[in-house]
Amino acid sequence: MKNLDEMIELMESRGLTVPDHDAMRRILFDSNYYRLSGYFRAFQNDPAHGDNDFKPNVNVSDFLEPYRLDSELRPMILRGTALIELTVRSRFEYLVAQNGGAYSYADIDSYESITNRKGVELRISLVANIRKWMDMSNEVCIRHYRKAGEPVPIWAAVETMPFDTVSRMLSLHRDTAALKELYRSLGVRTNLRTASEIIHAMVYLRNLCSHHSRLWHREMVIVPPVTKDMRERYPSLVYEGRSVAQALIALLYLVDEINRDDSYSTRMLTFLKANTDYTTRLMQPLHWE
Repeated sequence: MKNLDEMIELMESRGLTVPDHDAMRRILFDSNYYRLSGYFRAFQNDPAHGDNDFKPNVNVSDFLEPYRLDSELRPMILRGTALIELTVRSRFEYLVAQNGGAYSYADIDSYESITNRKGVELRISLVANIRKWMDMSNEVCIRHYRKAGEPVPIWAAVETMPFDTVSRMLSLHRDTAALKELYRSLGVRTNLRTASEIIHAMVYLRNLCSHHSRLWHREMVIVPPVTKDMRERYPSLVYEGRSVAQALIALLYLVDEINRDDSYSTRMLTFLKANTDYTTRLMQPLHWE
């Protein structure tokens, strides 16, 4: 592994002017060269084909500015995804329990028999995952049910699981009445599969931000389907397919629906409008691989 000075030497050998070596050493020490290199790509000649030389007149500030703005945007996104996660958990367990499913969430017959491209039945791995999290949980309420030898109701069980597992429960659950009511309460007027894909995309967005991943110019692996209601509510938020902005429009819509006001989207859109060059890059994924 290269030391800090060797990293700076590599950057300079590729045509980048580094005026303050002390400041750059601190940046690399705190931020990781590999993490920063994702921001280099837009300023390099042809990184997809191995030409990592910087374009003429590129300054250190060119990639540090979007790096800084990403660090401001991620907490804003996480506030929204946290609200979505808590709301979806609560409404899902309530509606399923009201339909008589308080104790059937870990039964394989509660889920649709759907296989993936490899022929693996998804509900098998889901139920195994549910039981794993239940067995691992050391929550007081779970210990209480375990000690008493009583089944754990869904409203306690879902609190032991990561959002990804809850999202998979939504995508496979057979209680369509509960699912339809859940999505209606979120203002999502589409079919159940599309609705579950929207929630799954929020899980992915949350995970990206939780791991401090780059958002600027990112090509998203998982993006939400964007409904007509979402497009009409935020006409100024245009985007290219598989961009971060495609995920943001669904995020804003869901949070505003839950809050029953536009305070969240107003704050987010104000930030985006104040940083137009950065926002443009959120709307444009680059394909470097």
